[in-house]
Amino acid sequence: MDEYVPLEGKVAIVTGTSRGVGVGIAHELLRAGATVIGCSRRQLDAMPGVEDNADWLARSDQRVCDQGDYRAIDEFVSGVVTDYGRVDILVNNAGGTVPTPHVEDVPELVQRIQGAPQGADDYERTVLFHSFAIQMNLISPMWFAIRVFRQMREQDGVGSIVNISSGAGHPAGSPTLVSYGAAKSGLNHLTRSLAEEWGPRARVNCLALGPTTTENFKAFVLPKDDPTGEKYFRDVPLRRAGEPAEVGRAVVFLCSGQADFINGTTIEVDGGMLPGVLYEAGLKTITDLL
Repeated sequence: MDEYVPLEGKVAIVTGTSRGVGVGIAHELLRAGATVIGCSRRQLDAMPGVEDNADWLARSDQRVCDQGDYRAIDEFVSGVVTDYGRVDILVNNAGGTVPTPHVEDVPELVQRIQGAPQGADDYERTVLFHSFAIQMNLISPMWFAIRVFRQMREQDGVGSIVNISSGAGHPAGSPTLVSYGAAKSGLNHLTRSLAEEWGPRARVNCLALGPTTTENFKAFVLPKDDPTGEKYFRDVPLRRAGEPAEVGRAVVFLCSGQADFINGTTIEVDGGMLPGVLYEAGLKTITDLL
């Protein structure tokens, strides 16, 4: 029996493919037959993890894009269209932050780990930290979606946009992740609004992730005295984190012909995580560093 390749011939852009969830998403799209163009802040020789698979290497590319610059996004998408002729799928994956003990006073170490611009004093540093979180987790994905849809509306077929959100956007609130949670809540709402505006030329959906196993998750979330997460995952019914490949398979489903009437929705991919239960535990690694 021939292997099922639901996305054969499709061209996909995935943001944030230097590591972690983005790589898992890109690999599953490649497995499903798509051509995948990833992007990162720094130049890489190839998309991570494709070097030993000649077919994946031929159907993938890794490019640089500063997602804080809308002109860089425009140039990136234009380059993809020039080289591949179209864009069928966009996965807005890039983003993230780190927790901070007090929303009103962000420590310099937390600012450095997040990568936000430096501030001249405590207040400016705090303001720039939160502005950076909202920019990278809401504004930049909106810019990318708008630019890609301007291409999709000129093509045949129906495009698919998938935004990667977080359980931190839950209405229950997200202490220690206030600006990040607000941005992800906005991304959930943006998803619904864009779906209503852009149908039938494109479908727009969202995945709200719970804890997911990445190197950053291991380094900055799991406490050093609980490296396997046995205590950390007590309030996750499945008692574990998700895997990047599991997120990738959910993306493939939303972009495949199996989900053509799913539009404007946010699906929680979190193992049934109870809202708000992990923030104090997730902060421990940062407080230990401080």
